[in-house]
Amino acid sequence: MKNDIQNAVGVLVGMPLWSLGRAADLAWFEFGSRRSVKGWKGKEKEVGDYALHVQCPWRIRLGNAIVVGRGDIFCTPEETNEPTPSDFDWQKGNRFDRVVQELFQNESRQFTVQAVEAGEAGSLAIGLDDGYKLEIFRMIQRAMSIGDSSSRTQKSRTLSSLARHCNV
Repeated sequence: MKNDIQNAVGVLVGMPLWSLGRAADLAWFEFGSRRSVKGWKGKEKEVGDYALHVQCPWRIRLGNAIVVGRGDIFCTPEETNEPTPSDFDWQKGNRFDRVVQELFQNESRQFTVQAVEAGEAGSLAIGLDDGYKLEIFRMIQRAMSIGDSSSRTQKSRTLSSLARHCNV
């Protein structure tokens, strides 16, 4: 498994990571050149040459500081020591949404992939420039997938099993 992951994500070295977004609690990371495609509802959207879809614990850190991670999806946008309100709707806005917008400066900032390292049990570390690192901690089978944009279809919200695609 370690070699399969390393081979699948090795193509990302040298490519820019230019977008991070989410659909509910699934995070997506867009790599490579940008291009417009029609989405599953026929609406134009930008995609990268490769996308990494992750639905397991992950984080982006800078040195010893965690910048953003999966758990931020379920936190209020504002920093607070107060308990999360019972009526908080994380799908309408949360800490993840706020921090990602700031980190990527509304998709005008990008990070070049410097290195990838597959670990034991399906973990993955992607070294980015400026000292940032994306770390993924696989917890279950098929928790993340990577594929090129030619393998995406208008009807599918996940990556298909076509060319250069790896589910782990």
